[in-house]
Amino acid sequence: MELVPEVVKNTLVFNVIKSCNANRNICGNCPDFAVAVHNTLMNTEIKYVLIDLQDEKEICPSFLEELMQLAKRLKFPFIFTGVMDKPQKILDSYAFLSRHPIFEAVEDAAAYLESKHPGITRVPLNGIELGVAVACSRPRNAVVGEADASEGEAED
Repeated sequence: MELVPEVVKNTLVFNVIKSCNANRNICGNCPDFAVAVHNTLMNTEIKYVLIDLQDEKEICPSFLEELMQLAKRLKFPFIFTGVMDKPQKILDSYAFLSRHPIFEAVEDAAAYLESKHPGITRVPLNGIELGVAVACSRPRNAVVGEADASEGEAED
């Protein structure tokens, strides 16, 4: 999976690209992308998260669950667009809709965010590389090899 930041209507959007399409609760490194979002927020003045799932039918449940945990800890507005049925069920299980609606278009989400939290999107985006996938650091015990990512764990 990749998270690629872009700006739409002066609002930072994390686009989910190349979803792993995992349909299981335990995934390789997708939960680490929530950590990457956290690290991005901590190193900038950004106090919101707008994620565009790009109408992907399958989004890694581990990724969404980690984002929901991050939303609980940070208390920032988390807004989603391009949400299909399966990912919406995960968001519903966290009562996400009681906090913010889900939007079809990024532009509508950006307008909502600015209307509910005036000025929140008017911060410098220093430290954000637009159009470049957010770096996802792997845990220290992860094995990096030349093997295909679809293969199982590396053997000792």
